[in-house]
Amino acid sequence: MRGLLALAVVLLGAILTPGALGTSQLPEGDPYAGVAAAQTAKGTRVTTVGAAQLRRWAEEEAQHAATGPWFEYATVSPCNGYPGRPRSDDLCGKALALCLHDPGDGPAVAIFRREVEADGSPVSGAAGDWQPRGITCFPELVPGAGPVLTMAMIREAFHDTDFAVPTVNIQPEGDVTLVNLPTYFEVEFPDEGFGPDEVDTPDPARLLGHHIEVRPRLKSVTYHLGNRTIGPTENLGGPYPTGDIIATYTEAGAVDVHADIVYTGQFRTGGSDWFDIPGEVDLRGSTVTLDVREAHARLYTG
Repeated sequence: MRGLLALAVVLLGAILTPGALGTSQLPEGDPYAGVAAAQTAKGTRVTTVGAAQLRRWAEEEAQHAATGPWFEYATVSPCNGYPGRPRSDDLCGKALALCLHDPGDGPAVAIFRREVEADGSPVSGAAGDWQPRGITCFPELVPGAGPVLTMAMIREAFHDTDFAVPTVNIQPEGDVTLVNLPTYFEVEFPDEGFGPDEVDTPDPARLLGHHIEVRPRLKSVTYHLGNRTIGPTENLGGPYPTGDIIATYTEAGAVDVHADIVYTGQFRTGGSDWFDIPGEVDLRGSTVTLDVREAHARLYTG
């Protein structure tokens, strides 16, 4: 047990850059107060419990299932959580920031463990009290842990957002242009759905009761203009004469035009900073048929 306690001390060690500490909202003496005070500033580092260690703990539990000793694990928020404390699972910005440079998806959870009897009741003495075991960005791997919010859940909720699908506005107006006339294109987002930086709120029921906000971010647009493709680019185009997404057609005919968009995503909770959601969303924009006509010059008398 002495070796395990020493391991816990090592795992809880926070290596913080000067000036990276803020005011903790935890009562004095809480085992994770130092970690909770770590801000999201660049350079903050906290030692975390990795996947290999969590799997070893799970293997130990399986090996001792018949004879003991038996342990119960609990996971709570690393910001203000302690087993049994009200709102100990509240998500916060620090729980997200702790996993920015970790292989695990997070959000981070604080791990506690206590020794129990075969019937699940805590043993008498200090061993039966909750003991901190570290912070991890692999909440789904903690032995015996109940349902916890994962980045996979957040990513799935974001991907189910009703995204705004862009269309292309064309000048000259009326979706008609002339051979050899520069034609200008501009991406437009409809009122329906959520476009770049518009905030959506997924149903908390699918996120274990957590209230989070998500927003799409524009990564790129690719213009398919019939005789040429422009992009990927962040350029949304514009009208004549300032726009710089331009095509000139040398033959008359019907041309199908559309713009494909790639969204990335971000989320936040409780007024925290915005954090990136892994992955992208690729959408094909609505098609517009451009009629390219040929003009003929004629002379009239009188």
